[in-house]
Amino acid sequence: MVARRKFALIKNLLNYMGVEENRVNFTWVSASEGARFAELITDLTGKVKEMGPNTGLFRKAE
Repeated sequence: MVARRKFALIKNLLNYMGVEENRVNFTWVSASEGARFAELITDLTGKVKEMGPNTGLFRKAE
């Protein structure tokens, strides 16, 4: 699947930039799965809130 490969590249780039791996997610959801989509978003939002602010983007220059 092309989207999954592109996401893997973007995820590597975000990781390099300091965005923690668990802050982004790739999941396929059908248009008819509204309840599942809402559940996935709620779960991801909860995880990100638990992680707190992303401080990786503010690394000091060496």
